[in-house]
Amino acid sequence: MKITEQVTMIVAGLTRIPAGELHLDTDIFESRLLTSLGLLDLVARLEQEFKLIILPEELIHEHFASIATIIGFIDNKLAEAS
Repeated sequence: MKITEQVTMIVAGLTRIPAGELHLDTDIFESRLLTSLGLLDLVARLEQEFKLIILPEELIHEHFASIATIIGFIDNKLAEAS
């Protein structure tokens, strides 16, 4: 499964919105799909799914604004790890 599909499925599971209805560029927090507590769940699931550690200083809007930004962030983290 591609990173795009994995991240979309994780967000869909947390928001209870079907993956097909989620848009990659929708701001997850401005549209109130997730709260700050939802972010913690998202981070935990991303860490588990991709076997990585997300540091507290990385919990910024630029990394988690949308599915697209999360995908870019995960891509960068995986590249750093290899």
